[in-house]
Amino acid sequence: MNRQKTIFQMLDWKTIAVYIILVFIGWVCIYSSVYKVESSNILDMSQRYGMQLMWIGIAFVIAIFVLCLDIKVFIGLSMPLYMFMLLLLIFVLVAGYEVNGSKSWLAIGFIRIQPVEFMKVATAMMVSYVISEYGFKISSLTNIIKLLIIFTIPIGLILMQKDTGSALVFSSFLIMLYRAGMSGWIIIGLMYLSILFVVSLLCSTFETVCILLLVSVVIYIILNFDIFWKSIKIVFTFFIGFIIALFIRNEADIKLETHYFILIYFAAAVLLYLIFGKGRIYKLIFIAIFFLSSVFISFSVDYVFNNVLKQHQRDRIEDMLNMKVDLQGVGYNVNQSKIAIGSGGLFGQGFLQGTQTKFNFVPEQSTDFIFCTIGEEAGFAGCMIVICLYLFLLFRILVIAERQKFIFARIFAYCVFGILFFHFAVNISMTIGLIPVVGIPLPFLSYGGSSLLAFTVMLFIMLKLDIKR
Repeated sequence: MNRQKTIFQMLDWKTIAVYIILVFIGWVCIYSSVYKVESSNILDMSQRYGMQLMWIGIAFVIAIFVLCLDIKVFIGLSMPLYMFMLLLLIFVLVAGYEVNGSKSWLAIGFIRIQPVEFMKVATAMMVSYVISEYGFKISSLTNIIKLLIIFTIPIGLILMQKDTGSALVFSSFLIMLYRAGMSGWIIIGLMYLSILFVVSLLCSTFETVCILLLVSVVIYIILNFDIFWKSIKIVFTFFIGFIIALFIRNEADIKLETHYFILIYFAAAVLLYLIFGKGRIYKLIFIAIFFLSSVFISFSVDYVFNNVLKQHQRDRIEDMLNMKVDLQGVGYNVNQSKIAIGSGGLFGQGFLQGTQTKFNFVPEQSTDFIFCTIGEEAGFAGCMIVICLYLFLLFRILVIAERQKFIFARIFAYCVFGILFFHFAVNISMTIGLIPVVGIPLPFLSYGGSSLLAFTVMLFIMLKLDIKR
């Protein structure tokens, strides 16, 4: 009895309260998004809200079961569970069936499950197990290879299922790796590559090269900020070199292609620097390597975009960047979602009163686009309440993570934070048209038993580990 009382008192009830509120809001939104007068019984298992109510009941039972387990169970099951889920992903490729172009589902009677959702939990446990091993250092080459293997195998299997959205979720583990000691420059580098990809798509080759030159100059100034006047001289050198290169390109009898233009520019800039500049040549070499690498990557974007990405992925990116407007085709979902959210105004149209919802204008409204139901029926105020609930939940997870002395518990909590944050940020961003549609659910709100159970298991494993801190 004393042990049960201790567990009851040690639980983070603020986190549990937010979880219950979000699950309830999700069920109400699902009910509203598929509501029909002729079938309004909340226990109607032929309707999505009836099925979701069943999954909520199962999730609550599993949550209690997880809290009753000893934490040694989670540590001991980390590797076996990870291996089992890998085998299940392979089995899906053989015996799974396709939904919306993604072969990532298994059918057990009338129940459909998506193993990739549970693969996220298994990967979080496996990574936590490896990093918590005695003497682990993230800078070690052996440990880096271990982590790469843990991540790349499931990502590869998920991509083979044509589920790009779920594969992208694994990038959320970068947050955990950063907290575990990975250099922040890796994350900055990945962000830079993403920005470079977009710039290369939106701008001409010449404009992209000019932007990269400007970025290179700015970086050089930052690297030499302690000697400001020398930095000014370098900027002047780059500028003169650029003018000379432009003059040669425009005045030459033979039209110079872009790569010749770049070579001439750098030759002129380096020559002027050697004449007028003194000191820190290694930083100039670094900038030159950075610039040339960026140019090479920029030139390869066109090939990757047209030959690596699939047509529907290209269409979504072009629609998001306004490169191609197709409101009746690839942009239909997002456009209707934005109309639904915008029509809600400040306080919404009221429960079951949304016109976009009533007439099924928004496809997948109970799953990936559940947020637009909130926007239409509860308005801006309702959206802000839901967003604040998520932010509070993420804040509580950070608090829980930081107070852990057991490495396994701290790393797992950061994995939970990263996965939930990625789902939350990406789902809402794609709903309002900030990023391409990638097809991932909004945690605890979107319809689906697999995602609800997986998120519940993750959250309550973290809470159980927190009890034993």
